[in-house]
This record gives sequence, C-alpha cells and structure tokens, in this order.
Amino acid sequence: MMFLLLAIVGLISYYVYKSIKPPPPIPLPENVSKKSLRVELSDGRHIAYRELGCPKDEAKNKIIIIHGYANSKEVDLYTTQEMIDEFKIYFLFFDRAGHGESDPNPSRTLKTDTYDIEELADKLQLGPKFHVLGMSLGAYPVYGCLKYIPHRLSGASLVVPLINFWWRRIPQNLLNAAIKKLPFAFQMILRVAHYCPWLLYWWMTQKWFPNDRDPKKIWTERDIELSKIYYKKSYMDAVKRQGEYVSCYQDIIAGYGNWEFDPTELSNPFTDTNKGSVHISMRSLMLDTGLSMRSIISKPSSKPLMFKPEFYFTLTTSPKSSGQMMLLLLAIVGLTSYYVYKLIKPPPPIPLPENVTKKSPRIKLSDGRHIAYKELGFPKDEAKNKIIIIHGYANSKDVDLYTTQEMIDEFKIYFLFFDRAGYGESDPNSSRTLKTDTYDIEELADKLQLGPRFHVLGMSLGAYPVYGCLKYIPHRLSGASLAVPLINFWWRRIPQNLLNAAIKKLPFEFQMTLRVAHYCPWLLYWWMTQKWFPSNRDPKKTLTERDIELSETYSKKSYKDAVLRQGEYVSSQRDIIAGYGNWEFDPTELSNPFSDTNKGSVHIWCALDDKQILRDVLVYICDKLPWIKFHEVPHAGHWIIHEKKHFEAIIKAACTE
Repeated sequence: MMFLLLAIVGLISYYVYKSIKPPPPIPLPENVSKKSLRVELSDGRHIAYRELGCPKDEAKNKIIIIHGYANSKEVDLYTTQEMIDEFKIYFLFFDRAGHGESDPNPSRTLKTDTYDIEELADKLQLGPKFHVLGMSLGAYPVYGCLKYIPHRLSGASLVVPLINFWWRRIPQNLLNAAIKKLPFAFQMILRVAHYCPWLLYWWMTQKWFPNDRDPKKIWTERDIELSKIYYKKSYMDAVKRQGEYVSCYQDIIAGYGNWEFDPTELSNPFTDTNKGSVHISMRSLMLDTGLSMRSIISKPSSKPLMFKPEFYFTLTTSPKSSGQMMLLLLAIVGLTSYYVYKLIKPPPPIPLPENVTKKSPRIKLSDGRHIAYKELGFPKDEAKNKIIIIHGYANSKDVDLYTTQEMIDEFKIYFLFFDRAGYGESDPNSSRTLKTDTYDIEELADKLQLGPRFHVLGMSLGAYPVYGCLKYIPHRLSGASLAVPLINFWWRRIPQNLLNAAIKKLPFEFQMTLRVAHYCPWLLYWWMTQKWFPSNRDPKKTLTERDIELSETYSKKSYKDAVLRQGEYVSSQRDIIAGYGNWEFDPTELSNPFSDTNKGSVHIWCALDDKQILRDVLVYICDKLPWIKFHEVPHAGHWIIHEKKHFEAIIKAACTE
C-alpha cells in the first residue's frame, strides 16, 4: 500500500514538475564568437552586439538601441546614411539576455538588464554618457536606466512603451482599462507572469485552456504588412535559438513583474547645466485610455512627442465568455502546482559568511566555486607520501582521525583534508556528480601544487570519488584506499542477487531513501522532509554498539551544524544523489592504473560486523579485479576508520604496499 501511495504521489509530482520546469537553454555553437561580436560581462556571461554609423570616438550622438519582444540586435530600422551623417550618430544594437547570441541570465530582472547596458557601454568604451532608445517591451530597461543609472544618460526615448498593469501609483481604474484593451488570452499571460512567474512556461505550453495568442488580434493592418516583411521565420528562429523561455518568456516576467519603483517616482536626470531630454513616443490616434496614461507618466522633465509610427500594436477589447470558469480552473491548477512545486523544490544554499576565507583557507576552482581545505603533516615538498582524505556522509575536512606525529614522521606523510562541494565552507555545486567530485580533487591538488601523483583515501559514502579517480584520473594516482566503501545497488555488472541481498541489509526506510535518490532524485528533498509516510531513519539502526560509542564521541551537534551549515540538500542529500545515481561505469570495469614501472596499490577495507555494507559484494569486486588488495577486519563496524589501530593499519598499507 505504501509503495502504491508513493508511486501515485511520485507520478503526480513528476508530471507537475516536468510540466512547470522550464527547459535548459539550447547551447550556442562553439564558434558563435566568430559569427557575432560579443563582450564578456563581469559575471561570465557574454553579450552579442552590432555597431553602426560614425566611429564612436567621432560621434556626437551615441544611441543604444534596445530591441523589443522576440527581437534582436538585427532589428531592421531605417538607419539611413543621410541620418547618420547629419547627426553624427553611433548606433549600438545588442541582443538582450537569452536572445540571439547573448547568454541567458537565470536571475534576469529589470535591474539586471539595466546594468547589462551600463557594463556593455563601459566594455565598448562609449564614454561617460549615452542615449538609450527602447521599443515596446524593450522599453522597460529604459525605465531602469532612468532609475538606476541616470548619471550615465545623455537622453532616453521610449517608443510605444509597455504598460506594467501593476504599477503602484497609477490610478487603478486606468490600469484596469488598459489591460482590458488586450484580448483575454493575452491578459491571462500577463497575469500569470506577474502573479505566478514560475508557472509561465507551463501556461505558454499547456493545452488545457483556450490559449489563442494570434498576434494579429493586437495589430493593425499596416502592422501585419510590416510583420510579413521583417519577421520571417528564419529571423525568428535566430532570435529564439536558445529557447523561448530564456528569451521571450523571461522578458515578459521581467517586464510585468514587481518593479522596485513606479515611473511617476522618477526624478529628472537633466538640468540646465546637464543637458538632455526624455521622450515617450506614442501613436497620435491612441484611444482615451492611452492618452490619459501618457499624461500621467509624462512629467515636466520629459518631452512627449506626438507622431504616427509605422509599427504599433492596436489593442482590442476582450471577450468574457467562460472567463470566470477559466479563472477558477487556473486558480485550482495554479494552487495545486504551487503546493507541489514548493514541496519538491529544494531550498537555496544558506550563504556562507563574508569572512569565511579568514576562518578557513579556500582555493578558487576554474568554475568560480571555492573549496575549503586543511593541511597536516610534513611540508608537501618534503613529503614522501601525499594523501588526500575524502570524508564520508555528513562529515567534513575536520573529521577527527588518529593522525599521530609518530605516524607522520615514520612515513613522511602530507595529509590534505577538504570539504566536498556543499559541505562545511566549500561552495555547493548544483550539477554535482561522481565525475565533478573527481575533477574537484584533481584541480584542488593542482592548485595546491601537490605534484603529478597523490594517494586518495575515501571512507563510506566518501569512497565514490575514489572510484571516480580510478576511472577518470588514474594517471594522477600513487595509490587508493577505500574504507568500508558504499555499494551502489544499481551497478550494472554486479550479479543482481548480490545487490538485492546488499540493499536488504538496510532498514526499509533507508532502502526507500536510496531508491528515491536513484529513480527520482528531483523528489529526494521532499522525501527527506515529508511526514506522509513512515520515515524513521535513525542511524543507530545501521551501527554496531561500538559504532554508536564512536559516533557520540566524534559527532557532536555543534560539529554537525558546522558540516551542514549551507543546508542539508546541497551537502548530504546531494551526496546521496551522486553516490547512488547512475554511474557511467561499474567498478568491475576499472583497469589497473599501476605496473612494474609505475608503482602503486589499491586497497579495499571491509569491516566484518558492518551493518551497512555486504561483504560478498566487495569480495566479488576484488575477485574480478585481483590487483585490488582486500582487507577483512574482524570485530569492527562501519566506523572502523575512527579506531586508532585500524586507521594506522590503513595508513601503513597505503604508504608501504
């Protein structure tokens, strides 16, 4: 019955999760920089751009064009040479985040788009001031520039700018009248984008509710003629080449989300000594609502221009048939989806304090993350044995082992302890896998200049990166030790009867946790926090009496709090997912990294009283790989490595065999 209920909950959650989760961006080709000019921003993203007109160091007017919805830097405007020469104009066109050849920004907002413009201008050395011109939905960054970087502007133009129907200081009757000018399907899109932005991808792709978004319903006949000329399918495909979500949908969310300000709160950035002007350009044939809106937004500091543009969205009134029923159904679907989404979505990492580097040495990896570490023993340039200790589940670089000075001196050992991703003071890795943990170890060794070879020692769940080192970086190893290593019950080449017997050694609640981590990793956070099903995961059920004694000695609450300080999901739960997920290989497929000319050894240590690890599986692996030295330790449990005599035996074997 429990399996049936869990299956039903899992299937419903999976369906909701897959329906509302936006797809990842479609990667740009590797040679994109050869096809389009791009600059790198401070956060590592790239912005594609196009320049036109006078050289910028000779131009009198520098105008940054901000394209509208579903458009790009290639927007076709009448930028004639006569105009350029007359006003000495330098035009800068660019793809906003996620459009065309510009990298997406998962945290995109009005403010981030604004600072993208400022940084792009600085990277291209446009000088202290420039004019911004935004059209339609592309006008919201112009409002952002007027709010956040007014000192950088020589002027601003908003051509048929969007109206955010949730501006705080605009009279509600005007906003209501404005949104009702749109067809009902368009209203619903904007309401979803504002109130439930996490649901927008589902709304734009669902088939449950009428969703006719034919743009011809909001265009004039002239608009339609122009769209056929300028909006060919090949052009639109190029604009949305990274996917509609990271380009168009995020654009809607940013434009119609909650702004930090209202346009009527803007201050005049220009004075008699600081010349400049702001223009809002609208169609002179706008209906009364549009003109009233313009009269409210246009303050004395701006100069509204009345002209009849060639391209403008003419809005129509909305039908109300079945509208209330649709709203009710959407509310039910939205609330249900939101409830499921909040249950299964893991929380973000708890930020580390700013002074973390003062408390613990850290190195920066190539992907920008930091790894915290601790060194012990001989100086590494004098050490004969360099051993990297890989801590186990819910542990850290401060794991308490019997590293005596006598042992260090005898074998001339340099020990390197480190916090694996998400643990202690090491930054989390949202894409963490066995392979990423392996390459973290290699890069850490290189950053600390350990030399070409080192020994890795992993314990319990922390042994899976040792398997990763044997698979992916065997040429870097001088040896490897696996103490009571995990068993992944989904290894492909281990006999199924052995794996079944191994998992049945665990209490039922532990089995379920590992099954969820393997089959539904996106559901693990919910499973670890839910109260619906029995979930007593008392670790004492998998420990011997001696293990319990050792755990009470070495696992104080304050230590656990420090280990899991960034949250259990990014540390221990991600650890389970990486260890019990689908591996790219099976341990029995590993090749011997050592030879007569390349000395080294691999050891597996098995505690015969271990309640978690089935001896028969480890024996099977060592039978298939006779170059692995198998050590059986009688009268010892899973915490074998914390016993002085056993730890000394493990280190002695690593340094002498």
